[in-house]
Amino acid sequence: MLRALHPGILTSLVLISTTAVITLVTAFIGYHLGRESLRGVSQPVVNPILGSAVNANGQTQGERSPILDEAQIIAQTKARIAEMTEGSGDREIAPAPTTPSEPQATEAEANRTLPIVAEDKGVRLEISHVDTIGQDLALHISLKNDSSQGVQFIYTFLEIKNDKGDLLSALTEGLPTELPPGSDLVKGTILIPKSLLGDTKTMTLRLASYPNQDVQLQAANIPVE
Repeated sequence: MLRALHPGILTSLVLISTTAVITLVTAFIGYHLGRESLRGVSQPVVNPILGSAVNANGQTQGERSPILDEAQIIAQTKARIAEMTEGSGDREIAPAPTTPSEPQATEAEANRTLPIVAEDKGVRLEISHVDTIGQDLALHISLKNDSSQGVQFIYTFLEIKNDKGDLLSALTEGLPTELPPGSDLVKGTILIPKSLLGDTKTMTLRLASYPNQDVQLQAANIPVE
């Protein structure tokens, strides 16, 4: 019968048979090698009903990890932080020495010397307090005329000196150029740039009436805040 087959068909059958045999042998060898390499290794089977891992022999490998409780985690964290805080609380921390700053000392000195009053011929000038407005030192001034004659002032003639005798430039706000007889109290401000003061501690002020300088108002030891 084989002789009756065409030589090409016979060749094809031989090749197919050989390929099938080689495939079977290769698959068997691969299966055998894989089985040997995985010997002793098993994957737990999780029972979806019981929630436990079971091996191939039906033995429980261990319970599944439960879902963590958020409140419990927070409580444990707070307890840990409390322990750390208590541990650090045993260390005594010495407070930093507190010394009064220079502005506070100056303010205390200013409170002892103010207000400062200068009076001449019934005209009264009072420096009630000193503070800072922006970049300027501010002298808060009040003027009152109890005399029977009016008084005029031109503040370009206002003279302010530091404790070294140097003249300081100043601006005035709210101060009147004329005080009529028996005038009410008038308040204003004298502004001195702090950049001009340097290490000045006290100042003197002189204000004279215009034009004859009949009234001379002088104040000394004005504290610099």
